[in-house]
Amino acid sequence: MKDKNVKAAFFDLGNVIVRFDTDILVKGFSPYTRMANPDFDGYVMDSPDMNKYMEGVISSSQFYNRTKRLFKMDINYGDFYRVWNDIFSPYPEVEDILRRIKEKYPEIRLVLVSNTNETHFSFLEKEYSILDVFDEKILSHEVGCQKPDPCIFTKAQSVSGAIPKETFYTDDRLDLIEAARVMGIRAFQFTGHEKLISDLTRVNIFV
Repeated sequence: MKDKNVKAAFFDLGNVIVRFDTDILVKGFSPYTRMANPDFDGYVMDSPDMNKYMEGVISSSQFYNRTKRLFKMDINYGDFYRVWNDIFSPYPEVEDILRRIKEKYPEIRLVLVSNTNETHFSFLEKEYSILDVFDEKILSHEVGCQKPDPCIFTKAQSVSGAIPKETFYTDDRLDLIEAARVMGIRAFQFTGHEKLISDLTRVNIFV
């Protein structure tokens, strides 16, 4: 596009701003189940209960009880969510990029657009101060829909005050990037902080 003026930058959370590893969750939950080969990974990545939790349809207590029952787990609420939140680790290079954008381009609205859930986000908000740089946060469990549903992008556009062609977006999942591109958003797949710098440069954001 000839017009490279960016008024909003949408960022995914998991495996972009913070790293996560579901193997940690699998190892953490395994001692608490009586099942021989529990598919914790598949359950967390895509299951009806997980999707309901991600969209705020069920509460944290309900999700705990359903998961505990499904996997025959002997685990209390506190230990369950201690393991649940132990999957994250920082990505300092991306944190630095975000802070530089905030400092150099205060006119650009930074919007977090994330498929997440109540306990993960509550934990991350306390532990990762980088989330404070965002002007707006569009979270699946609060808005009731997940990417790639157009509704979540529409809500992000609404709070950003920018139209799609004025919006930069990065996410690690290609299917979500493609969904955003259908809407006219200038979307780039995240594969690492060096590519992120390159992608930002393509839309005249120099960090």
